[in-house]
Amino acid sequence: MSQSSASRYSPLYTIATILLAIAGLVYVIGGLSVESLEQLPLKQLSWWVLPAITVLHLAFLLLSAEIWRRVARALTGVWSGFGEAYLQVAAIVVGKYVPGKIWGFVARAGQMHRQQVPVHKSVLTGIVEQVLILVGAAIVAIGAGIAAFPEHTKTIGIAGLALLVGAVIVTANVPAMTRWLMRKRGYVDVAITGEKFDWAGVLRFAVGYAVLWLISGVIFAIIYFALFDVAVSIERIAALILANTTGIVVGFFAFFAPGGLGVREAATTAVLAPFLPLREALLAAIVFRAWLVLFDGANAVILIAGESRRAMNSK
Repeated sequence: MSQSSASRYSPLYTIATILLAIAGLVYVIGGLSVESLEQLPLKQLSWWVLPAITVLHLAFLLLSAEIWRRVARALTGVWSGFGEAYLQVAAIVVGKYVPGKIWGFVARAGQMHRQQVPVHKSVLTGIVEQVLILVGAAIVAIGAGIAAFPEHTKTIGIAGLALLVGAVIVTANVPAMTRWLMRKRGYVDVAITGEKFDWAGVLRFAVGYAVLWLISGVIFAIIYFALFDVAVSIERIAALILANTTGIVVGFFAFFAPGGLGVREAATTAVLAPFLPLREALLAAIVFRAWLVLFDGANAVILIAGESRRAMNSK
């Protein structure tokens, strides 16, 4: 299939995979017997739950776009408009449903190419972003781990600090390593322009992504406490944030699964096993996945509409 054909059919394929993900969720939820659900301490949703998680999720998406365009500027020297940055984030969000998770990066490279950003810089920026996201996850996981396992504070703190320092050093050197690799491949014009991208810059962006991880974990915690009639505690909140972070990271590396479907929920449930009943953790993970799929579907529509409008304006 030609590149033009692939770009033409990718949105339809993405929508199909999202629908398949929704169908899978419906099937799994249907597999939970009514008797088992009746045994869970479920409660009626409060009126504020849906507005609260909607606002938080919108804040998550908007902040994602803002952080991304600042990272892109630091590495490419190109300052994207916020709308363009949001479409680039939407390409990644939607592209994760394609096995291999490569379509989002290809789509983003095409979007950045329209801004005169060379492909190798798009690739570099995408790599740095993913590493920064993982560093942000490490920050949140360390804090949540200490709160969830206070008896292991020293061990988690030392191991986490060592991991964080190593990640920051690696991230700060990704541009130089990528530049060296590209020059070995024959690309001579691979200078990185824009803001200085040093260790301070790495930490600044990593903290920004850590805020995104925290927002995601808080949404998951709200969903859990909204579903079940259980006492709210710092330990449970921390465990939910830690489980959500761990599940997403594990799902991130599950390249064979669209959006980490199933893998993420399994990892999340496993982390919550010492803190919550298995069925409660599983149902909360499934409901959270359904919520994410709903927003990812909306982003697919926004992405297609944005690209269609751009195509019409270019004629």
